[in-house]
Amino acid sequence: MINFKQLEVDEMLQRAEEYCLVDVRTEAEFSEGSIPGSINLPLFNEEERERIGIIYAKSHVAAKFLAMDFAGPKISRFVRSICRHSQGKPLLILCWRGGMRSHATVEFLNMVGMEAAQLRGGYHQYRRHIYQQLQEYKLESQVIVLKGRSGTGKTEILRLLAQQGYPVLDLEGLARHRGSSFGDWEGEKPQSQKNFDSYLLEKLKSLRDSPYILLEGESRRIGNICLPEFLFAAMQKASVFEIYGSLPRRTEHILRDYTPASPEARVNTYVALSRLIGILSGGLFDELKQCLDAEDYARFVELILVRHYDRLYEHKLPGKQVLARVNSDDIQRAAGEIAAFLDTDSR
Repeated sequence: MINFKQLEVDEMLQRAEEYCLVDVRTEAEFSEGSIPGSINLPLFNEEERERIGIIYAKSHVAAKFLAMDFAGPKISRFVRSICRHSQGKPLLILCWRGGMRSHATVEFLNMVGMEAAQLRGGYHQYRRHIYQQLQEYKLESQVIVLKGRSGTGKTEILRLLAQQGYPVLDLEGLARHRGSSFGDWEGEKPQSQKNFDSYLLEKLKSLRDSPYILLEGESRRIGNICLPEFLFAAMQKASVFEIYGSLPRRTEHILRDYTPASPEARVNTYVALSRLIGILSGGLFDELKQCLDAEDYARFVELILVRHYDRLYEHKLPGKQVLARVNSDDIQRAAGEIAAFLDTDSR
C-alpha cells in the first residue's frame, strides 16, 4: 500500500520548477530518454538491474531480496547524495514505471525527514504523455524555412537570428546532428528520439505565441531522428528564404564545421564515406577516398558538393513561395537581410 505523495505527469510538468526531479534509473536508461531538467542518481548499476530483472521473471520475492542485497551497502551514501542535490526544494523521484526503485527511494528520503514524492507511472508515463502531445499538436505559427544547398550557412544564419531574439527552431541543434551522412557532432553523442521529442515539444511550446517560426529545410530524418508528421508537413508547405553562395565560401563554411580534428574524427569520416559507396556516381568514391588519404579536405568538400549534394538538391521538389533570395557569402549580412525582411513584413 502506498502511503506517500504521488504526482501525475500533468501536474509535474505544470510545477516542474518547484521540485528537484531525480531519476534513479541506470545511466544507460537515462541516456536513452530523460525528462528535461532531471538529474540522474542511479540506485542500481546496469549489471545489478539486469540481474534483478532476470530473477524477477522467476520470483518477485527473490528479486526484491536481491535488490535489498545490492542497495543495502550503499543506501546511506545514495540518500545523502540525493539530499545534497535537492537545493532546498521538495524532491520528486522517478524510475521506469513508478515501481520499486522510486518507491523505495521515497521511503528512505521520508525516513530521514526529506520532503519527497514519487512520479506516478515514472518515465514510461511521461514518454506516453510526450508522444500523445506530439500526435495531437496544433502548429498555429507560420513556418518559414531557410532553404539552400549544403554549405550555404543556413544553420549559422538561424543561430545569429536566434541571438537577436527571432523565433528560431534549431532542429539540428536539438538532434545534435547536422543532417547529412557526415553530420555527427564531434565529441557529442547524437540525441535519442525520446530526448529529441521532449526538447522539441518544450521548444515548440515556448514559441507558441510567435506569429512565425524560422527553421532550416530538412528531410523527414535528421540522422536517426524522425520529425513528427505535423512539423514535416508544415515544412513542405512553408514559405522559404532561398539561401545561395559561391562554391569557395560554401567550402569554407563546411570546413569550419566538419574538418576532422582528431584521429577518431578521421576514422568516422571514412566510415561515413563508406555508407555512400553504393550511392556515389562513377569513380567519385575513389576520388573522395584519395582526398581523405591525402588529408586534402578542401578538395574533398568541393567534389562531394558539386558531384553529389548539389545534384540531390536539384531534384528536390519546387513549388514553395520564395520570400527572398539571400547571398550567404557574408553570413552576418545574410542574417541582417532576413531580419530586415521580417521586420518590414511584420509592420
